[in-house]
Amino acid sequence: MKIKGFKITFWRVVAAIILVAGAIATYQRFVYGLGAATNLSDKFPWGLWVGFDVISGVGLAAGGFTITAIVYIFNLKKYHCIVKPTVLTAFLGYSFVGIALLWDLGKYFDIWHPLVFGNHHSPMFELAVCVATYTAVLALEFSSFALGKFKWFRKPVNFLKGIYIVLVILGVLISTLHQSSLGTLFVIVPEKLHPLWYTKLLPVYFFVTAVGAGLGMTIVESYLSWRALGHEAPLDVLANLARGMVVIQLTYFVAYFEGLIVGHKLHYLFDGSFYSFMWWLETLLWTIVPTVIVFKKNWITTRVGVFTAGFSYVLGFLLNRLNVSMTAMEYSLKANYLPSWQEMAVSASFVVVMFIIFGFAVKYFDIFEEEHPYEEQIETT
Repeated sequence: MKIKGFKITFWRVVAAIILVAGAIATYQRFVYGLGAATNLSDKFPWGLWVGFDVISGVGLAAGGFTITAIVYIFNLKKYHCIVKPTVLTAFLGYSFVGIALLWDLGKYFDIWHPLVFGNHHSPMFELAVCVATYTAVLALEFSSFALGKFKWFRKPVNFLKGIYIVLVILGVLISTLHQSSLGTLFVIVPEKLHPLWYTKLLPVYFFVTAVGAGLGMTIVESYLSWRALGHEAPLDVLANLARGMVVIQLTYFVAYFEGLIVGHKLHYLFDGSFYSFMWWLETLLWTIVPTVIVFKKNWITTRVGVFTAGFSYVLGFLLNRLNVSMTAMEYSLKANYLPSWQEMAVSASFVVVMFIIFGFAVKYFDIFEEEHPYEEQIETT
């Protein structure tokens, strides 16, 4: 069905419903407060908006520094074709992490305070500074190829092209800091986490698995771009990302499982509790399914197979971050938390808006062109 050139599809109707629900939830949150729009409490102050929008969102946006490092630091030029869409995805992800905090903070108008009045010994201070700085770096990376078509931006764009490798290195350094610091938030509260998810190596594991999540999200984004926008990334490139993703995940899983053995925690896996079920579900999606697909040659050589591996990894990654930030907390706090429909509507709305912006960016900024700033000759005019 079309209305004056606009085609109405099933997914557009779903997106419209989500956006309307998100708008209603936003009105309730900012007019009537957090208590009216969420199931948060003084006992359980961090819920879906922190676990999904922030902690998971930062990890899923890790493809920005991962792919640019692969291409410009390790000089693997065959992956040039996915740099632009990956940088765009990362830029949108980090931008909406900051925006989402406005919904979660009680005094949202003071969101700038940590940058000025921050506690320099706090992991949250490092997160605030690093996320804000890396968002600015991603904005510059994106501008280096998105604004090149506008003549009045020619000189600043040429300057950005000249320092692009510097931006890449800065992005890698900053990302290493704040991806691991997300784990630090939980390593300092051992008494509040379920033993299955607590380890002193959480900062290391958060960084390592974020790299894998960046690869997985790149696969998912590439597949959806192909289905929705007709832009097809080379299958061998995506298959190699899936293989690298599984290598990273297996390395993490072996180290993590060894920690369960050494820490005498294996009995928690078989106690029949809700927590053991969530751990096994996380492991199935995050480790087992992607590994099986990658080791099946007739599966990993198809787009559907590669997408399934990446999508399963992303779901498992999301579940892990939600387990750490929510499920594991319920164990010690003895509190049951279920997100309200308003919380879910707002989070879903952010995802829909990012999809819409991505589509517009692809249409107007030549995101899927093969050339990239570092390969182009820097113009002198």
